Amino acid sequence: MLSSLFGDLRSIRGTHPDGPDGEEGGFAATALMESTATEVNDQGQMVDNHQRDLVVVGSPAQAIRDQFANTRADLETATRQITLLDPTGVWATSVIKALSDATGRPIERLHLREQGTLRTLAVIERTTLDRRNEDTLRIYHADVRAPGADNAAIPTALMERSHMTAVIVGAMSPSAIDAMLEALQQAVAQPNWRCPTLLFMLPPNAVWIANKVAMYTWPPALRVQVLNEALTSASSVWNSLLGIWNRVKTVPTWQPPQAPEEHGLEGFPIKVADLPKADAPVVVSAPARKHHLAPQAADRAVAAMLGIEGLLGCAVVDAATGFTLARQSREDQPVHLELAAAGSAQVLRAHQQSARSMGLDDEIEEIMTSAGGRHHVLRMVSHHKGLFLFALLDKQRANLALARYKLMEAEQGL
Repeated sequence: MLSSLFGDLRSIRGTHPDGPDGEEGGFAATALMESTATEVNDQGQMVDNHQRDLVVVGSPAQAIRDQFANTRADLETATRQITLLDPTGVWATSVIKALSDATGRPIERLHLREQGTLRTLAVIERTTLDRRNEDTLRIYHADVRAPGADNAAIPTALMERSHMTAVIVGAMSPSAIDAMLEALQQAVAQPNWRCPTLLFMLPPNAVWIANKVAMYTWPPALRVQVLNEALTSASSVWNSLLGIWNRVKTVPTWQPPQAPEEHGLEGFPIKVADLPKADAPVVVSAPARKHHLAPQAADRAVAAMLGIEGLLGCAVVDAATGFTLARQSREDQPVHLELAAAGSAQVLRAHQQSARSMGLDDEIEEIMTSAGGRHHVLRMVSHHKGLFLFALLDKQRANLALARYKLMEAEQGL
């Protein structure tokens, strides 16, 4: 009946809202109005309108879950899917439109309407991105229009079976940030969740949000990434998102995080403005690397830091992205080292910006912060610009002066 944004939905013609036992069915379509005609918009442009209106009863979110449980049961072989969560509604729609305009692929929209009132419950939109020598990407976004827990669960249902979920954080109050993080924490703890990567795209200098993200307890199998960049256009949002995707696209679903190709920067962001206007594969260009550090050297630096008393974890970190090139942590006291390293990268950028605003020419060599029972010590690598050594210490057991000396020795060894 419907070949929709969810893939090839099974036919539900004849489904009655009441099951054989009188219970409400999870989802039923009573009418379908489809339009794919070419129209002329107010600017005189030809627009290929791919839109479907679906009148439903029951829970659309549960229907999505049931469908994905069949069509996307194995994410290793399923079509690559990225879901955008944009609580403030600033960038997601613009990103999908920019990709559609650049590739010539249409935006498919599914309007879920309530039976009886015909009010719009949510609008789900998708576009498809073909990339040369890469798997096809489907980009989803759900704009919830009606209140209620069932409707609020629609984006979560899309996120559960995605390969990556990108949370675009705009201008939000601290209470709204807390509510969003609590909802996400509850979502990733559900048995239906299979998405291996959760990316938070934060505005500049939003260290306080990164710290909040780090405070929450996330499942060990979930790869949580924090990106702090200026989101000034749809292309900048997409390029930043795609840069992360190129790093995590091979992460297994719900398996212990494997160390990806962290020692190199492969297939980095495409420029939306440079995409071809026809339905042709997108060419991915690789930028020049900012630093050249052999993986063995990064491993040696980590090994040199392992002898620090009270050490909880240590890493060699790319200051530009917050990614770890090499890392080690204690098995008896597990910590989310990647989040801590990403937060320290944002702290470093804030210090560098402050130094520039004060007219200071000297480069930052070392930063130390304390929070609760931990010390965070960051030391720049002088011979490899853009890298720093990071140590996470137990405040009660660590000798801070000796730890700083050990970090200096490790840095000199590079």
